[in-house]
Amino acid sequence: MRKLLFLFFRSGRVGLHLPGLNRLAAAILVLLSFRGNGVAHDLSTSYSEVHVESSGDQVQVSLILDQGDLNRIFALDANADGVVTAEEIEARTDQMPSYFADRINVSVGGERILLANGRATLEDDGLGNLFAKVTFHSQAHRKPWQVSVRLEIFDKLPALHKNLLKVTYKDQLRQGILTAGHPTETVFLRGDSAFLLDQIRQFIWLGVEHIFVGYDHILFLLGLILIGGRIANVVKIVTAFTVAHSITLILAALQVVTVPSRIVESVIALSIVYIAIENFFVQESDQRWLISFAFGLMHGFGFANVLTELGLPPRGLIPSLLSFNVGVEIGQLAIVLVTFPCVLFVLKTRWRKQFIYATSACILLFGTAWFVQRAFDFKIAFV
Repeated sequence: MRKLLFLFFRSGRVGLHLPGLNRLAAAILVLLSFRGNGVAHDLSTSYSEVHVESSGDQVQVSLILDQGDLNRIFALDANADGVVTAEEIEARTDQMPSYFADRINVSVGGERILLANGRATLEDDGLGNLFAKVTFHSQAHRKPWQVSVRLEIFDKLPALHKNLLKVTYKDQLRQGILTAGHPTETVFLRGDSAFLLDQIRQFIWLGVEHIFVGYDHILFLLGLILIGGRIANVVKIVTAFTVAHSITLILAALQVVTVPSRIVESVIALSIVYIAIENFFVQESDQRWLISFAFGLMHGFGFANVLTELGLPPRGLIPSLLSFNVGVEIGQLAIVLVTFPCVLFVLKTRWRKQFIYATSACILLFGTAWFVQRAFDFKIAFV
């Protein structure tokens, strides 16, 4: 316990700085290590730090564990004398970077970074307590409006083990506590006006990226325009879809309306099934904008689920949300502008019916498979 208190209140070699309110939090944490019967229990604690350089594209990730926890993970006590020496720790430092690189997941701006250039060094606190500090350097490709850390190191550590997390960027400091029951912590950072512009550009690209890899959304749009029709009808279809999914995207992202993800994804699959079946019977596209609007509402919830996984930043929330939507529309228009002329060309040939039926059958196959997979959690290999 003396070792824990010393580490909380010091500002020495292991780089822990816990002034003011952080000391109060530390004291509370120490008190929590006592049970109601008044018997003290050893509180196993480690430390992690994510430092983002002011440029925003260089990241340093560090993990610090003491000799006791290191011994639990690596069985360092080679001579089984009950004492872990500096030599025994140093003998295994070469193995530590590769071990922890697979168990530390860090995401910057919603994108996981690759931990590289790992190096482990021996540290001591001047009181006879030994530590290993494992440090990685990496590059971030997105602005650090959000930093998320997940540790998968708790399986070999005591049940009450806590990891104290510190995230720094410029003059900002964010902290958290990771445990076996709470192995992931996400913090949000603020930036200046230039940072916000970069964030907006990033969310526009995320929207474009999502629609291009969102094969269910692509097949739904393709199914809608497959029977051709006037360009005015296509404009109404795309506009109705845009308006509908924009409404639910905003409502869901702001948590005004929430729908379970499983229902959302299942209905999106059903929308693909419906439009594919309808293509076998419908010849005109005049009223298709109504279907586009109706199902577009549910597709908006699907887009919102993507943003939920990314985590919207508290600063610049509305600009980021709208930027993502703009990106989705850019991607959507690009798909329609490329596919619709091709569709019109084929529809003017004698293979019109065969083309509609064959393409609709493929869309129906994928839509049905997605529905079965999403609604019943049944794995299908080709999707």
